[in-house]
Amino acid sequence: MAQQKKRPFCEATRRRNIQGALWQNHDSNGNPFYVSSVTRSYKDDRDQWKNEVLHVPLDDIPKVIAVLQELETKAYQQVEADYQAKREEAA
Repeated sequence: MAQQKKRPFCEATRRRNIQGALWQNHDSNGNPFYVSSVTRSYKDDRDQWKNEVLHVPLDDIPKVIAVLQELETKAYQQVEADYQAKREEAA
């Protein structure tokens, strides 16, 4: 019986309910490549823990970071605009 090859776990990091992990895989020629996973843990409406997982190839990590940073900037700009509109309504 052939021994099944495990996917080696390389690294992990966590920030509160967000965990990142790095995994080594191998292509059909046996060459290693790396894939990251990002897991978000949360409680559903029945108070049960759930996990959402996003698998990101190594080459896509900088693009994901850039998209999230841009969304964060736009969100804070919108929060500021909403705050200003509310202040103007109250005046």
